[in-house]
Amino acid sequence: MNGGGSGAVLGAAAGEVLAAGRDRTYGWLTQLNVVTGYHLLREGSVDPVGLGDEFAALAFPERGLDVYRAAPPWFRAWLEEHRRGSPAPMPFENAGAAARMIPIGVWFRNDPEALVEQAISAAMVTHNQEGVVVAACSLAGAIAGASFRQSGRDLVFGAAEVAKKAETRIADIPGTAPPPAGSPPLSMLLRHASRLIGKPLRDVAAEVRSWTPNSAAVSGAVSAIVLGAPILERPSVGVREAVAVDVEAREVAVMVGALVGARVGPHRWPWEIVNDLWFAELGRRLANTDGRVEDLPDTYAVEEVLTFSGPPVQAADRSGS
Repeated sequence: MNGGGSGAVLGAAAGEVLAAGRDRTYGWLTQLNVVTGYHLLREGSVDPVGLGDEFAALAFPERGLDVYRAAPPWFRAWLEEHRRGSPAPMPFENAGAAARMIPIGVWFRNDPEALVEQAISAAMVTHNQEGVVVAACSLAGAIAGASFRQSGRDLVFGAAEVAKKAETRIADIPGTAPPPAGSPPLSMLLRHASRLIGKPLRDVAAEVRSWTPNSAAVSGAVSAIVLGAPILERPSVGVREAVAVDVEAREVAVMVGALVGARVGPHRWPWEIVNDLWFAELGRRLANTDGRVEDLPDTYAVEEVLTFSGPPVQAADRSGS
């Protein structure tokens, strides 16, 4: 079955739930993907100022409390800058931007040029390092490819083409921080990494990190695309492997889960995912470019209940996927 991208948001949540361990629930990355998905349904494209305001609204609502779960210090720092009225992108080096590109990849999967422009706009809400932004574009491109059931070398080379477009485009954008001298282009790294498809997780992660020792964003995106490229008999296997990476396991698991979900659709994952029907419906609307939001749940209300009601009861592990 061709997923058409409809299972990408659910797959991202599946990856984050597995990476969360004992918490047994998704956190800030899935929350940001949902906020971005709603933003696209309402606006049709990325408004960086509006999207940044919507990110901040879950931390600083007019009434109520912060509902972000497991948010890292760098994102908390960005939220605080936003609260102070200076929400400029900051020089963070991590895969946090790439891991929230899932709705961008699905919504713009039929338009590679728009996909690059919109992914750059969305990434630069929080980040200004070129490597981080190009990594975000490459992940969005991989999600788009997986939505058309691309796999293996086709998927990786397709993501490399998107990365090349992003590298060319970002050179003309003021305010971005260049990568360290001598850093290889991400597009080249992806092509080089295609030979790692199907190799054990530890071999993939270690080799990719050796190419980019100073770029968690690039190594995270490349590792996730390579790990999410094969078609496996049990789709969940790739996500189970992703959570074992040594660096940014949550981000990599989210990206791998999204790639698998984009390819296979909103299938039943073998572990409990709270709010799974919500994610499946959001994914379907993104895949169908269906901009209706009035009948969808209020994001803050959903997250407030989940954040302050405690973790869900752990269900028995399901088999079959």
